[in-house]
Amino acid sequence: MPDNGLDNTQAPSLNRKTAPTVEAIGRRLIVDGLGKGGSLITPGRMIWTEDNLAELNRDFVQRPDIGGGTFFDKLAGQLADSSPDAIQLFAELYTMNVLPIVNLSGPLKIEQANTILALSERPVHLPADVEHALSSGGVYHGGQAFNNYRWKQINYLIEFAQVFRALPSERRMGLLDDPLEFRALAQSVETGQIAQRQSLLYLAFPDFFLPIVSINQRRQIRDAFATDYLSHSTTDDVDVDLHTIYDNLVEAHGGPVDFYVSPWVEKWKDPAPTAEPTDDVTHAWKVYGSNVAGIDMVPIWRRKGSVSLAAKFLRQLDSELTQDELRAIVAEDYRSSPYTIRQEKTHELYTFLSRIHPGDLVVTVSQGRAYFGTVTGEAEQIASSDGRSNLRRSVTWETHNVPSVNLPMEISAVLTTGGDVVDITEQIDTIRELMGQREDSPPATKLNLRDADAELAEQLNVPQAWLQECVELLRDRPQLIFYGPPGTGKTYLAKALAHYLAGENVKLVQFHPAYSYEDFFEGYRPAQGSGGQVGFELRPGPLRRIVDKANENPSAAYVLIIDEINRGNLAKIFGELYFLLEYRSEGIDLLYGSDDGKPFVLPRNVILLGTMNTADRSIALVDAAMRRRFAFLPLHPSEEPTNKVLRRWLHEKGHSPHVADLLDELNKRIPDDDFKIGPSYFMRESVFAPGGLDRAWRTSILPLLEEFHYGDPGVDVRADYGLAAIEKKFAASSAGNDDDTYLPD
Repeated sequence: MPDNGLDNTQAPSLNRKTAPTVEAIGRRLIVDGLGKGGSLITPGRMIWTEDNLAELNRDFVQRPDIGGGTFFDKLAGQLADSSPDAIQLFAELYTMNVLPIVNLSGPLKIEQANTILALSERPVHLPADVEHALSSGGVYHGGQAFNNYRWKQINYLIEFAQVFRALPSERRMGLLDDPLEFRALAQSVETGQIAQRQSLLYLAFPDFFLPIVSINQRRQIRDAFATDYLSHSTTDDVDVDLHTIYDNLVEAHGGPVDFYVSPWVEKWKDPAPTAEPTDDVTHAWKVYGSNVAGIDMVPIWRRKGSVSLAAKFLRQLDSELTQDELRAIVAEDYRSSPYTIRQEKTHELYTFLSRIHPGDLVVTVSQGRAYFGTVTGEAEQIASSDGRSNLRRSVTWETHNVPSVNLPMEISAVLTTGGDVVDITEQIDTIRELMGQREDSPPATKLNLRDADAELAEQLNVPQAWLQECVELLRDRPQLIFYGPPGTGKTYLAKALAHYLAGENVKLVQFHPAYSYEDFFEGYRPAQGSGGQVGFELRPGPLRRIVDKANENPSAAYVLIIDEINRGNLAKIFGELYFLLEYRSEGIDLLYGSDDGKPFVLPRNVILLGTMNTADRSIALVDAAMRRRFAFLPLHPSEEPTNKVLRRWLHEKGHSPHVADLLDELNKRIPDDDFKIGPSYFMRESVFAPGGLDRAWRTSILPLLEEFHYGDPGVDVRADYGLAAIEKKFAASSAGNDDDTYLPD
C-alpha cells in the first residue's frame, strides 16, 4: 500500500464472528469483479465489464420501478431485454448490497439472489462459498434504507462501477490499494444513499473502514473515545480518526473490541433511563391466554396451577439478562417476525422473566369470565411439546371468577386490550375485591367464527337469525358495515359481535376527516434518539398491529372495528390496502416498504367491522370501491332487527312499553328514513327516573330533528315533534283518529 501516513494494521470488524466470511467474499467482489472485471459467481468469466454496466444503466437505472408488484416483480420487467451476463452482474451487485447486513435473513438473501439469476436464459447457481457467506448473518444492521431504498442503492453501485471501470487498469488497481483515494472516488458519484457508500468502503477496505454505516454513530464513537485513544485533536475526517482510535484500542486491550456491547457501548451511547425490577412491591398483571396458537390455555393453567408464555423460538437462557441483552437475543431468535412482534416479544418476555415476582397477582380472561391467581414461583424455561408454554410460573388460582360483563369499566378496559403481559397494578385494590366473588365457570366454546347463539341474541335484544346472517356474511367475506341513523346500536352491536367471535382480539378505531394512512396502518413519527437528537422511526398503527398479531396466531379471529367509517377519506386512509380487502390471498408492496422485502398480505383471520351513520352521508355517496369490498347491513328504526329492540329491552327491564309506542309514533312522522330516531336514546335507566323521558326528548331527540329541518321555515320542530305533541298524536292514533285537528287543546 502506498505510504499515506496511516497505519493499516487495524484488527477487523468489531470482533464479529461472521466478519471474516463476509469480508473474504466482499473483497473478491471488489478485486476480482470491480477491479479486474471478472466474476464472483463464475470465476474466470468477464462479467463486470463496461458493456454490461451500460446495459444495467439503460435497463435498470434509466427505467425505474416499472409495473406493479414487488421489487422482484418489477425487476423481471426491467431486465426482460438484458443479456445473461448483465443479469448475472445484477445478481453480483445485489450480493454486494445485502452481503454485510443483518436486517435481511440469510435464506432470504440466497432466495432473492437466485430469483435474479433465474431471470436469465442461461441461469447459473450461487457457489457454495457465496451461499455460506450470504447465510452467515451479516456484520452490521443497515437500517431502514436497506429495506426501502434498495433500488436507489443498486443504482449507486452501478453508477460508481461505471466510473471506476472507465479508469485505466493501472489506476484502478492503485485505488484498490489506497482507502482514502478509493473513498474520494466513491464520494465523487452523487447519491443520497450514504449508508450504501459506507458499506462499499467497508467491503473494499475492511482493515480500514469500520462496519458502521451511520454517520451519527461514527461521530459519537469517535468523540467518546478520542480523549483516551487519539494522540491529537479530532479532525474533520471521522473515518481516519476512527481508524487510529480503533488501532490504539485494540493494542491497549490485546484484541478487537465491539463498540456495541458492554463495556464499550456505555461509553458512547446514551443509555435509556431504567430501573431494576424489585419484589418489594406487589404488582398485578394481565396475562393473555384465551387464544394461544388456536388453544385456550386458561383452563390448562388453572388445572396445572401455572401461567405461561409460548416463547416458541426463544433459545435456552443461561442466566439473568438485562433488557438490552434480551432484545438482542429476540432480534436473532425471532428475526423472521415483523419488527412490531419483536418489540412486543422483548417487552413481554422481559416482564415475565424479571418483573413478575412471587406474591404478585395474575388476572386473565377466558370465554367471557375473568380468573384470578397469585404467583408462587420463579420463571422456568421448559421445552413444551406443542410450543405454547415454554416459559412458566407456578400460580395458585382462586376458585372465584367473575363474568366479564360484570367487571368494573376500568378493569374491563385493560383486560380486553394491550399485549400478552400488561402491568395493571394501578387497579390492584379493585382486583383484590373481585377475588372474593364466587361463580361457576362456563363451558369452553369453539374457536374462530362460531354460530350465533340464543344467549347472545337475548343479550342484544335482536333475533338469533339476524345475528347468524352476520356470521355467515363474515365467513363469506370478512368485511361488514352496519349502517343506519344515530341511536340504532351500530357500534354496540359491532363491539358485542366482535368480542363474541374473537374474544380479546378486538381493536376499535374511529375515522374522522384528518385521519390518514399513517394513523391507520404505519408511518414515520418523530422520535428522540441518543444524545437528545430527534429523528424519525416507523411506528405501526392499529391495522398493522392487529395484522401482525393475526399472522402470529393464524387459528384465531381478530377484529378491527372502524367506527364512523364514512367520516374519513377512505382512499387516503386505505391507500394500497384497498386491493387486499378484495384479494386476501395476494401480496403487495407497502408505501413504506415490507419486512425483509417480502410482500404484505392481509390475513383471512382479520375481520373489519365498520359502522356508518347515514345521517352524515348516504350509503350511495360511499365510493364504489368500498361498497364492492364490504357487505352492508341496514339498522333502521322501522326495520328488523332495530324496530323491536326497544320493546324487548323494556320487557326485560320490567318497564312499560309506552316509550316504544311513542318512538314508533315519532318515527311515523319523520319522512326521511336516515333521520328516524334509533332506540338507544331510550335504553337508559335515567330515562325512567322522574322527568327523565322529558329531559332525554328535549336534549337528545329534538336537536337531531332541528338539524334535519334546518332552514325549513314551514316546520316548528318543538310543536310538531315535542314529547307532548307526540303523546297527543299517539293518543289519537290509539283512539282510531290520526287527524291532528281532532285533538283537544
